[in-house]
Amino acid sequence: MSLVQDVAATRVVSESDPRFQIAAARRILHREGLDSQVGGHVSLRVPGEDAFLVTPFQYFDETLPEHVSKVGFDMQVREPGTLPASVGITFHASIYQARPDVNCVIHTHAKNMAVLSTTDVPFGVYYDYAALFLDEVVAWKDDPDLVPSEEGEMMARALGPRRALLMGHHGSLHVGDSLEHTTIEALLMELCAGYQLAAMAVGGKPLDEHTARSYRNAYLKYGFREQMWLANYRRLLRSDPDLFATLARD
Repeated sequence: MSLVQDVAATRVVSESDPRFQIAAARRILHREGLDSQVGGHVSLRVPGEDAFLVTPFQYFDETLPEHVSKVGFDMQVREPGTLPASVGITFHASIYQARPDVNCVIHTHAKNMAVLSTTDVPFGVYYDYAALFLDEVVAWKDDPDLVPSEEGEMMARALGPRRALLMGHHGSLHVGDSLEHTTIEALLMELCAGYQLAAMAVGGKPLDEHTARSYRNAYLKYGFREQMWLANYRRLLRSDPDLFATLARD
């Protein structure tokens, strides 16, 4: 299908459609510098099924609802999008099977996290928002000798109950209970990685744990992630009319 045909054939959806929400999440990540060229993926568990919705190879700000595919945990495509699902998504299935609490998985090659991952320095609380990730980030290095299914199982084990992998010379992986939370956590972790790199360059030190826990509790108590999602979504209304043009009109 040509690009002209692809746009013309855009599926008309509702704003609550998970495919629309995935497209919105990808565009929010793009706006905040978390694009991955045509790599990177955003997926969402399909309730009541051994399946997930997932994005194709494309720039994040291109994503439309119709591009999203449904893929089973057996890696069989159940509902194809108008662009084929990315081939590097086996670990999404592994994580969903290992973590019933996880409803969203996001993988990006964002610059600051990729650079930080080359230093062998753990992700730390050098900026107050990073308190949200206290004890939640695990280092991970890709093993080129593993087949995708083996790697996915190992990634799920390494992640354990935590929410993020910092992937050496690569990027990061984020998991969460909702698309909104996971998107904002990916955005914030990239921001905080940039602050950490800048702080390390001038001899800065991480925040003490007691203060960091206090910050984390406050951000969770007052719905910081939820407010960040709403604010970024409002920005999309102005910046991405092609996405909102896919919505059904009365």
